Amino acid sequence: MKLLITRPVILTGAGGARSLAPGLTVEVDAATAEQILAQQAGIAAEPSAETEAPATPRRRKPADAET
Repeated sequence: MKLLITRPVILTGAGGARSLAPGLTVEVDAATAEQILAQQAGIAAEPSAETEAPATPRRRKPADAET
């Protein structure tokens, strides 16, 4: 899974400690991705295949058109 790091994070595990800086895009295994997402230190960089697009487009409110 590809993640975009949004906050500094240090991960420790069997492979040792890894420090990731904000703005970095990394490809990690599922367990590491869960750890990063649980710490709210990253977001998915690529949309998941499970994510569905809305069936109908969002309508603009009249107030949106005036601004």
